[in-house]
Amino acid sequence: MINFKKPIALLLSCSILIAALAGCEKEPEEQPPETEETTTEAEPAPYPLSINHTEIKARPEKVVCLSPAVAETIFEMGFGETVIGRSGYCDYPDEVLAAKDVGTAANPDINAITDLMPDLVITSTPLASKDIFTMEQAGITTVLIPAPTTLKGFSSIYIAIGLIYEGLFTGTEKGEEAYSEISKLLGNAEAVNIGKFIYVTENVTVAGGNTFESAVLSCFGTNLAKEGSGYTYDKSLLLENQPDVILLNGKYTRDTLMNDEILSQLNAAINYKIIYIDNIFFERPSERIKELINTLLEDYKNLGADVAFE
Repeated sequence: MINFKKPIALLLSCSILIAALAGCEKEPEEQPPETEETTTEAEPAPYPLSINHTEIKARPEKVVCLSPAVAETIFEMGFGETVIGRSGYCDYPDEVLAAKDVGTAANPDINAITDLMPDLVITSTPLASKDIFTMEQAGITTVLIPAPTTLKGFSSIYIAIGLIYEGLFTGTEKGEEAYSEISKLLGNAEAVNIGKFIYVTENVTVAGGNTFESAVLSCFGTNLAKEGSGYTYDKSLLLENQPDVILLNGKYTRDTLMNDEILSQLNAAINYKIIYIDNIFFERPSERIKELINTLLEDYKNLGADVAFE
C-alpha cells in the first residue's frame, strides 16, 4: 500500500521553503543623509593696492623718502621707524636725521638707494625714468605722492600714507583720522575773517587761486588774486581792488613792499596791515600747518581787528 502522506509532507515543506526564499528580498543599503555643499570664499586681503598707478604688494618695512613733507607726515602718523633713507632736505622731525642721506628727488644717489634695498621709495617729484628702471630691476618700487595744490590734495597725502602702511580696510580711516585736526582748523572760518588779502611770496610775486598757499589762506578770507594762475597775477589790478591785509613771505620785510612799484601803492602796505608768514609751511605741508593757522589768527588779532577768537 502506497503511503501518500510522506510525498505530500515533502511537497508542502518545499513550497514553504520556496515561499520563504521569495519573501527574503535584499534590503537596500542605508544611504548617508544628504548634505548641502558650501563654498568658503577667501577673506579679502588688505594688499595689493594701487597708489597713483603703482601697486603696493605688502606693508613696507624699509622706506626711502625723498619728500621732506611726506617724511614729516610719515613720522607724524607713527610710521617713522620704517624710514631708512631720506632726502638731504629732510630735517624734521629730528628723528629723520638718523636715516641715510641719499640725495634729493632732483638728484638722487641711486647706488646708495639700491644698497639700502628698501621695499619702497616715496617721492613728491617725478624721478627720471632711467632711475626708476634701475630701482625696478633691483626689486624696488617707487611711488609718487604729489605735492598738494588744494586741500583735497593735502588730505590725500594722509590717506595715501595710511593705505601704504595699513592696507585697504583701515588705511583710509587712519589717514582721515590723522588729518581731522587740520581739517577742523581749516574749516573754522567763523573764528576770523581777514577780509580781502593777497599773499606775496617768492620773487615778490602774488599767489594765484590754484596754489596751495591760496587754498589754505582762502579758508579765512578772499584772495584777490584768485583768478590768477600760479604766481603770474598782474599786480597792477590790485590798485583798483585793494586788499585789506597783505600776507608776506617771512623772508621779506615791509621795505620789500615799499620798493615795489605797484605794492608800494597799496593802502595795506602804507598802513602796516601786514602779516608775515614762514613759507616753509606751504613748502612742506604737514601737521605743522596748524602752527601757521594759529599764528595767522593771532597776528591778525594784533593788527587791531575787532574779532572774537575761539
